[in-house]
Amino acid sequence: MKIISSIFIAIVLTLGLFSCSTEQDNIATKKLSIEDKQQLAENAYLYGLQQSVFYEARFNYTQNEGSDAFAGLNRWSLVNDGEPIDTKFKAIVTVNATTAYAMGFCDTKKEPLVFDMPEVSDRYYSLQLMDHYGIFWLYAGNQFNGTKANSYLILPEGYKGSIPASFATTEVITLPSTSFIGVVRYARKDPSSKTEIKLLNDLLAETTITPLSKWIANGNKGVKRSDKSIELGDYKQFPRMKEITSRQVDKQNAEDFFTFLNLDLNDPTTALIKDSKKEFEMLARLSEIGIGKDLSFDWSKLDEQTKEALTKGFESGRMLVKTSGKKNLLNMNGWGVISNNGGYATNWLDRSIMGDFGWLGPDRSISHGAAFAFTDSEGEKLNGKNNYTITFNMNDLPPVTQFWSIPMYDVAGYFVKNNIKRFSVNQFGLDAGEYYVADGKLTFYLQHKKPTDKNQAKNWLPTPADGFRMTPRFYGPKYPLIDGSYNMPKVLKAN
Repeated sequence: MKIISSIFIAIVLTLGLFSCSTEQDNIATKKLSIEDKQQLAENAYLYGLQQSVFYEARFNYTQNEGSDAFAGLNRWSLVNDGEPIDTKFKAIVTVNATTAYAMGFCDTKKEPLVFDMPEVSDRYYSLQLMDHYGIFWLYAGNQFNGTKANSYLILPEGYKGSIPASFATTEVITLPSTSFIGVVRYARKDPSSKTEIKLLNDLLAETTITPLSKWIANGNKGVKRSDKSIELGDYKQFPRMKEITSRQVDKQNAEDFFTFLNLDLNDPTTALIKDSKKEFEMLARLSEIGIGKDLSFDWSKLDEQTKEALTKGFESGRMLVKTSGKKNLLNMNGWGVISNNGGYATNWLDRSIMGDFGWLGPDRSISHGAAFAFTDSEGEKLNGKNNYTITFNMNDLPPVTQFWSIPMYDVAGYFVKNNIKRFSVNQFGLDAGEYYVADGKLTFYLQHKKPTDKNQAKNWLPTPADGFRMTPRFYGPKYPLIDGSYNMPKVLKAN
């Protein structure tokens, strides 16, 4: 009976595989019209934006030796060299000055890696690992693991080696892709304090990425960043990559994007989504224009009609992401909230919106969440030619378990120089008594020029001279900040 069942299963599986192969062959042999190519390009943009940003950022961090972000493989890049983040940092959009960051592109193709985190008892901290699709495979930190020191072992899929007995099963994570990015955050309570800067840099120094064999040889301890040699990434690249390391989403053209997409699909360190019919169908369509596994895509060899169709589709895809990103946000009293519920394996629109609006932002709002403001309470675009106010009721501050912060950006998502070097207002400033509070109200003054009133000047959040946007962060968000039911104060234009 077992033999008959096995034969039957084998026949079913064989027929199933044959059916899939035939379907792919049929799709791949269809001749695409110009309209089909344009629509394909638009859909491909939604599918591949996260991957293209990942590929470029990885180049910048592991191969672009002249970059401020360069650190090599399996080694932390300290954002702004461990100093408080300011206008010099352009590698990632919408960074937050209220945290000390380290980012590192990693690869387990040679052997597993161990991430060590020190004991942290006095502030928020987190460690997160993300693949090229924007899918997060690890959320760790004080919200999840408490304050004690922890170690995490990251394995490549199919790993057959031994695992040290000290690791609990919850500390061993297997990723389908060997290539991924890690990001660590420590709350920065006072950016002007030299003592605080030293404390955070000491914590970052104790936060390590170490190949498993070296971790064992070092007595089951991580090797510090300063003691590690630099290992260059060996991923394929093309000349334009050096020109678009900042503001990539807006700078890259159709040729860049489709070249990135083909490189990603031929990268042995990045895996496809398992058993995804949606991705399978997309890859079959992309093969019609020479993009896919074992295909050598060359934009220069495309005919002019195809180039024009792909360019139009690329541009309409980019516009769709930007407009949908604003329209699809949950309305939190005029602020937009991304409904991050995961699902990036198949929800390409949401993952492309995150790739544009805040790449490396979490796919689920469990560690921290964010809101967006592009317009004031009257629906007009925010502009530094105007003055604005945001007024909180002290009994109704953003509901968080950790802290909140409101950073100020230009329209592209970067900090802008100002005389007082203030790039955000936050809970730490309020707790320290830096802001003026009257009658149970906390009012922030958003304007380009410093207010003449001394109390308003205490609460001044400088704006750029022209267009700007804001992306408040909520660390340890409670549910009203996720479903949009919190009564976030509106951005009011001042008289």
